[in-house]
Amino acid sequence: MPKKSSKTTKSKKAAPKKVIAKKAAPKKVTAKKVSLKKATAKKGTAKKLTPKKSSSKTASTKKYEEAQFLASIKPYALKKNEKYMNAKQKQHFVAILDSWAEQLQIEQDRTADKIQDNVSNFPDESDRATHEEEFTLELRTRERERKLLSKINESIDDLKSNDYGFCASCGIEIGIRRLEARPTATRCIDCKTIEEIHERQQFG
Repeated sequence: MPKKSSKTTKSKKAAPKKVIAKKAAPKKVTAKKVSLKKATAKKGTAKKLTPKKSSSKTASTKKYEEAQFLASIKPYALKKNEKYMNAKQKQHFVAILDSWAEQLQIEQDRTADKIQDNVSNFPDESDRATHEEEFTLELRTRERERKLLSKINESIDDLKSNDYGFCASCGIEIGIRRLEARPTATRCIDCKTIEEIHERQQFG
């Protein structure tokens, strides 16, 4: 009889250990669920924030910069024995000049709208002075761009009259690569350097 009681006591002692193991299992499962929820929540927040970043990038790219525009021009794929200023090359430069003129016109319209909307008064003299200084610098930039826009229109007219791409001084080919670097160029490199030397001697 004492032997049977010892077995029952052992089985009774082993039972609570199994129960404890079962209780420990759901704790691990709940921890995994919480971590998954946190991970999904982080992913969700990252997805929500991405459109804001992309919108700021698009806003920055909308602002015109001459250096960025000229750097973004895709070079024309020249072929061997290809005729200079053929139909494909003319189309290439028409597309460049049109997109350049469009961007400059957007900047001109933006400045005109800013002048009309700028009716606000600045009570502080320092704020007014800084605002006027920034505004005058912007007007100078727009004036330079307006002159550039007229040069672009002249280049488009030269394309129509088959004069585009040839030096206005000596009549030789300006070159595709030079025109891509400066689409409004009217002189070859040699004539342009001579012209710059004469300007330095006169005004230097």
